[in-house]
Amino acid sequence: MTDSQAVSSGTEQARAKGRRNVIIVVVVALVAAALGIGAWWYFSRPAGVQRADVVRLDKERSIVDNSMNLYDPLVQEFTARYTNVSKGDAQEEQDAVLKREGDLLQRESAANMAKLDRMAESPALQDPAVSDAFGKFKEKYGAVVAYNDQRIINTASITRSVGGPCGPLHTELNLQSDNYSAEYVKVADACLKAIAEAKDGTDAETNKLLTAVEGVIKGQRDKQQEVLDADEDLVRIAKRTLAAAAMLGINEPLNKARTEYEAAVKEKSTKVVADANAANQELEKVLKSRLEQFEAASGDGDQS
Repeated sequence: MTDSQAVSSGTEQARAKGRRNVIIVVVVALVAAALGIGAWWYFSRPAGVQRADVVRLDKERSIVDNSMNLYDPLVQEFTARYTNVSKGDAQEEQDAVLKREGDLLQRESAANMAKLDRMAESPALQDPAVSDAFGKFKEKYGAVVAYNDQRIINTASITRSVGGPCGPLHTELNLQSDNYSAEYVKVADACLKAIAEAKDGTDAETNKLLTAVEGVIKGQRDKQQEVLDADEDLVRIAKRTLAAAAMLGINEPLNKARTEYEAAVKEKSTKVVADANAANQELEKVLKSRLEQFEAASGDGDQS
């Protein structure tokens, strides 16, 4: 390598090193600027809870409260469409309704929970009274979301069992038919299987209803099985008579189970809604009181 080549090579290395140093300096400057902006925003922001924070949280509270009012009509619409599916292609149609309406309700639930999570990030929660009231608000409104999600599961479970395979037991089978007992046992087995599967995921009230219906159907099924197991004609006739007499009395326990279920659901629904309303009123009261404090402090400042 000649002296001129060595000088040229050294010059290029110096230039490359210079460019790297410039890049590093620029990156450091950008990072410092970003940190400076963040620090400026943090330190320039007034300490403590600000009036704007409280106003914003109160608006979000009102939005969530209004959103919750959409649940009941949505669930009622789903229930009506799901339970009124024609018998022709019932399973396929019910699946379509469950997916379409169920997805809509799930999106509504997710949106409301996201709103509650955003409220939980409010600077206004630095105030202990506001934080405590909001904690109850989020808990009770979260319970409303969970309750309505559960209603979809309960409706689907009841409809697919009691309103599905169990339906033909007392609407389509011919009591006068010679094959009635065999047909009843066959349909009852499918019904009992559907009920057992339907219990999974239901709440306590729905599980109790399905268990009561299950007990009635199983009792009738066993009586019809005794007819089939009878070896002698006279014994079979006697068993059939007893089974027919027992059939006349099934409405009472079924109606009792339904009445108790409806009462329990109404009580639970009323409590969930009442708890949410009370929490909403409490949070609204606390936020209003906090705003009044800001106004009073502002008035004192003007007088001075």
